[in-house]
Amino acid sequence: MKKIYTLLLLLIIGIPAMAQQMFVEKSNGTETIEFSMFEKITFSGTTVKITQTDGTESQAVMSDIARIHFSNYVAVENIEVNDKSLFTYISSDEIAINCNAGDIVRIYDIIGSQLICTRLNSDNSIISITQLPKGIYIININDRSAKFVKR
Repeated sequence: MKKIYTLLLLLIIGIPAMAQQMFVEKSNGTETIEFSMFEKITFSGTTVKITQTDGTESQAVMSDIARIHFSNYVAVENIEVNDKSLFTYISSDEIAINCNAGDIVRIYDIIGSQLICTRLNSDNSIISITQLPKGIYIININDRSAKFVKR
């Protein structure tokens, strides 16, 4: 039990300064708390109580908590899942982009962390994605966004 308290305390102390949300994954679902609303976490026996600035409290038994993690808001809005007009093909090494020279291309992981940001030198450029592990990504060019999967 002391290990769990110590782990939770270290997790809370180690909150990144830019984190904006706290997710508490419990056996009966996930609770999301905005940091602007976060006040304190208290422990009583095997119970964890999370208090928000508006007085709202939620409680959970330690054994019901699967994970607590912190995240930023996703930096991309209005993701068009089926917008294939941004690229002509995707391979494990590169993406062929349909856009204009000078456009800025940003690629984010699924939690919103920007992984690639580059200005294109020519129309219909090719961007290397060899450094990205397999997974789901969001590509953003100007005001257009789409998801893609690197296999």
